[in-house]
Amino acid sequence: MATIIQLIIHGLAMGLVYSLMSAGFNLVLAAANIIFIAFGQFYMIGAFSVWYLETYAHAPYWAAVIVAAIATGILGAICYPIVFRRLQFTKQQFLTNIIAGVGLMLILGQAALLIFGTTSRGVPSPFSGTYEIGGVRIPQERLVVIILAVAVLLALNFFLQKTRPGRAMRAVSFSSDVASLQGVNADRMFMISMVIGCALAGFSGAIMAPLFGVDVTMGASGLLVMLVVTLGGIGSMPGGILGGILLGLMLSFGQYYVGGGEAQILFFALIFVVLIFRPQGLLGQKGQGGLPGQPGQ
Repeated sequence: MATIIQLIIHGLAMGLVYSLMSAGFNLVLAAANIIFIAFGQFYMIGAFSVWYLETYAHAPYWAAVIVAAIATGILGAICYPIVFRRLQFTKQQFLTNIIAGVGLMLILGQAALLIFGTTSRGVPSPFSGTYEIGGVRIPQERLVVIILAVAVLLALNFFLQKTRPGRAMRAVSFSSDVASLQGVNADRMFMISMVIGCALAGFSGAIMAPLFGVDVTMGASGLLVMLVVTLGGIGSMPGGILGGILLGLMLSFGQYYVGGGEAQILFFALIFVVLIFRPQGLLGQKGQGGLPGQPGQ
């Protein structure tokens, strides 16, 4: 029983980080209509930022995490006008955004490879102890990751539901033309969604770095995030959260009982089965668009 609880905690820690990343991916997709292929690279950059700041600047872990999130958000703000802005209102917007995202992914990936090489690096955790609850030893660092991920997801929901920029972003996600007629600066909302989405990816990488280390292959996590979004329902924030948790639990139990590769195969099989019976995903709806807070979401 103790092993089962430990696996659940481990799976929730991984899964909620994937949920956090899927929320950022969905935000960019719904508000800016960009399938952000390079999303995983910002996760990697966030992780490397924490490692660099702790190793060379001797920054406290929490300061490094905050700087990593801010830095990746700023990078997103730089990438949007340079890479995506001119593509937003073209006839081939969908295809050109994907091609631009692939190009950005390759550039960031190769830059990281040239700078850091293929060596994997560890990041010291400020939470090295354990809690013992009912005879079950639970690592502090995993509980901290769970708490942080839940707190940020709640903060994101509050932002989208209760703040003026959040409501404007939701309006743009349904129709940028209608939102513009109502006085909303659609381009600014596209930029804000990119900044927040990239910051969420960087923050996710920063809090995961002490658990799994840092290396240049971390960018591949972006592909898993797209699968999580597909499983939960494209454009559905609750669906992305559910999909992330399912992935985390399947990887945790799968790695323990059958191996990591087999666990990923099982997850792919789950997506395949779900899409056969529910092409819109677990919590998605046919024709769904926009961000949470609108009818049908």
